[in-house]
Amino acid sequence: MAGGKLAVEIADFKPLERGSLRGFVTVRIPAMRLTIRDCTVNESGGRRWVGLPGKAQLGRDGETIRRDGKVQYTPTCVFDSKEVGDAFSAAVLQALDAKQC
Repeated sequence: MAGGKLAVEIADFKPLERGSLRGFVTVRIPAMRLTIRDCTVNESGGRRWVGLPGKAQLGRDGETIRRDGKVQYTPTCVFDSKEVGDAFSAAVLQALDAKQC
């Protein structure tokens, strides 16, 4: 990722603190000509990670499904393995930290 197979760039970051959520980041992967909007930046228990965007789950009535008052989400894309997802997350966090300095 950053310095690895595919470099990542931060196109935008919108801070929003709610629970473990720290904000939303737009990630660009120039080699793939790909922009991923609304990745979540999270922090909890001294650990930080980036999540891919998802979509709200809808019930048969078309209303969003909530559990304990929280909207439930379904992933729209996934990585082939936890290791690949962790590498993406680390690369995005490294690029985000560098941009915010």
